[in-house]
Amino acid sequence: MPDDRPDAPNLLVVCVDCLREDHLASAAADTPFLDGLRERGLVATDLFATATTTSPCVASLLTGTYSERNGVQSLSTGRLSEDVDSLAERFGAAGYHTEALVTGPLVEETGLQRGFDAYRYREPEESLFRNGWAERARERVADLPQPFAAYVHLWELHEDVHVPPAFDDPEYGQTPYARALSALDRKLEALFEAVPDDTLIALHGDHGESITNRSSPLRLLVKSLRDGLRYYGGVDTRERVRRLNRRWAHKGADVPDHYLENGHGENVFDFVSNVPFLLVGPGVDAATVDAQVRQIDVLPTLLDACGLDYDPASVDGESLLPAGEVTERPAYMRACGASLHGRQNWAKAVRAEGAKYVEYPDRDWGPELYDLEADPVELHPIDDPDLAAHLRRRFPDRQMDEGEQLDVEERLEALGYR
Repeated sequence: MPDDRPDAPNLLVVCVDCLREDHLASAAADTPFLDGLRERGLVATDLFATATTTSPCVASLLTGTYSERNGVQSLSTGRLSEDVDSLAERFGAAGYHTEALVTGPLVEETGLQRGFDAYRYREPEESLFRNGWAERARERVADLPQPFAAYVHLWELHEDVHVPPAFDDPEYGQTPYARALSALDRKLEALFEAVPDDTLIALHGDHGESITNRSSPLRLLVKSLRDGLRYYGGVDTRERVRRLNRRWAHKGADVPDHYLENGHGENVFDFVSNVPFLLVGPGVDAATVDAQVRQIDVLPTLLDACGLDYDPASVDGESLLPAGEVTERPAYMRACGASLHGRQNWAKAVRAEGAKYVEYPDRDWGPELYDLEADPVELHPIDDPDLAAHLRRRFPDRQMDEGEQLDVEERLEALGYR
């Protein structure tokens, strides 16, 4: 143990890929275990991801910084900068054993393994639902050298969703996503029971996901036409797509998706950027932070919860502790997924003061501005040049460079990214 902290708690950070906050904050899924954790821990209900695709989200989670600073720009662009310190490096320097159990696009080419004593990558088929990995994961977290700081990345809610037969019933949710989350709730309970009592547990989603109408033939046909025009032809299809989304808003499950959107990576709407964060364990009082906060705030919170010192200037975020003193923070986010077919289609946004401003830096398209109180589903952009200019000034000052192209295309294709 760290010499000056004989009672150092362990830390287990579990990041569930594609986990939406609205499915934990409502009865959309049957999650009695997670509901209990939310009642006795620190919960952030209005936390927003820094991107809507995995690698840059995880980089922000592990470093407390935006992509412009940490270097991880997308699934295939940029690796972790030497100029930032990660969770693994910070906890390792304090005497912790650091270990990661990861999957999906979190391959070593990203640099995200830096600082971990062990970085164990597995194929997505090895999940808490299949291939016996649940038992192996429980055994590993139970046997970690103490004190430990461990990061576990789970893939059970990522497309294509496989629902365990016992949970493939409407009582567990309207959609396969909700039913899989209901099943995951029970698996997480078993996993968390395996860790020592003096362990802080953080549960987080990297980004959200669109979950309705995924297999509708009509939607797939219209979306393929839209994608060809927009992503390859550079045609501004936004107003026509908004009309379709408004017209078909009633289709599918009663959740705030857009009919035509696949979801993560493609856009910066709230349904793919609002993610859960909860922290439970020794020294953490039950509290709810309902002010708007950011993914970059997670690492400073974990450091504070474990009593580790850090230079506030070394991160872009701020701690959520003490919870009663947290006020609204502007949230910056980006859409940079593989499905956008190139950097020219990336988008960036800032969410602040009840509004969201979106722009497309490499397209000659006008920005979008949404009044989130009047239009929480983001289907009716407004015209307010003064507010747009005000929010635009909330973008980070640091600019993003071109970024190194990683040799990960074969891996991304195997994972279903197109």
